[in-house]
Amino acid sequence: MRKKCPSRTEIAALAHRQFGYVRRTQLLSLGAGPEWIRSQTTRGWLIRVHAGVYAVGHVPRHAHGRAFSAVLACGGDAALSHASAAALWGAGRWPRIPEVTSCRQIRRPAIHSHHSRAFPASDVRTHEGIRVTTPARTVIDLQPRLTDPQLVRLVNDLRVAGHLRSAAFADLCNRSPRVGRLLGGAGDGDGDGDGAPPRPTRSWLEDTFRRFTERHGLPMPRINAHLAHNGREVDALYLEPKLIIEVDSWRFHSSRPSFERDRLKDADALAHGYRTLRVTEARLTKDGAQEAERIRRILSA
Repeated sequence: MRKKCPSRTEIAALAHRQFGYVRRTQLLSLGAGPEWIRSQTTRGWLIRVHAGVYAVGHVPRHAHGRAFSAVLACGGDAALSHASAAALWGAGRWPRIPEVTSCRQIRRPAIHSHHSRAFPASDVRTHEGIRVTTPARTVIDLQPRLTDPQLVRLVNDLRVAGHLRSAAFADLCNRSPRVGRLLGGAGDGDGDGDGAPPRPTRSWLEDTFRRFTERHGLPMPRINAHLAHNGREVDALYLEPKLIIEVDSWRFHSSRPSFERDRLKDADALAHGYRTLRVTEARLTKDGAQEAERIRRILSA
């Protein structure tokens, strides 16, 4: 009697839930035998992408699918990590080779695998259908590769996206003294008071301005503050002299509509007593001392 073939419909439905991929053990549990798997591989319906992992019908090209298949290939306790995890959390670009961390030592071609003895379940979460290290663990894994400005940008991107809320951010500062030193301090003028940490910046330009302010000993303004009369968010605000500082980049301010919008915002702010000073990266870095003295005079006036 001819042996019944496994249901292609079930396999396709499983692959659909898993970004187009299935694991060999899953095929076996659905009734597929080694010979059937071999025949479907020969016919091209199953496409081997990693040891024990197959794409069904075609190989998906999107980054999420490649990430999921890499985690699938590394076993049930594995999770997307490092640069790949940062990309999944929306705080970085997808690396060419996916990175995965596991409690076991695993070697897979085309996968950058990491072995971690300290890999508790609390450091893993499922995000967008993929097992991935938590935002805090992702930062801890990546920090040896990053300069201080890069680390600040990573943490702030995760905070702005809502992935590192107050409790998680405080826990990260406790686990990483370096993050705590760079971002955990309060009382420098741009927090919300009551010991709150500084508000997260939203771009590398704002990071540049913050470092410029600290380097030249200027009072720290409120970062990403909101104006009282219309709720508009500005890059930085000195409350007492009612001075707005906007850090501009040619990349985002080189069109006629953006030029007009900026001038309209400045005029509206001036009508409510706020002066606006627009600075550029070149003025903050190449002519930093001169720009700092200019701001000091404006504040004192």
